[in-house]
Amino acid sequence: MPTYVVERTLPGITPEALQSAGLRAKTCCSEMTREGQPVRWIRSFFLPESAQTHCYFEGATAEDIAQANERAQIPFTRITQIVEMTPEAL
Repeated sequence: MPTYVVERTLPGITPEALQSAGLRAKTCCSEMTREGQPVRWIRSFFLPESAQTHCYFEGATAEDIAQANERAQIPFTRITQIVEMTPEAL
């Protein structure tokens, strides 16, 4: 399944609000998967200096990833398909 990065800017977000957003993303992905539209939240990175978050998801299409984030009510600025590279894979 393709992997996507969801980019967001969340100025002023508290650690509690960030954790709540993660829980909503996890729940919405599980719901969509049970409904036959598989989406998986892999991980997120928060960059405190810029208030940016990069969240990684697997799903069939960017539209599926957008739907999961919209259901979770987490704003985003861009969704881009990625190609993962790791030292172990080279």
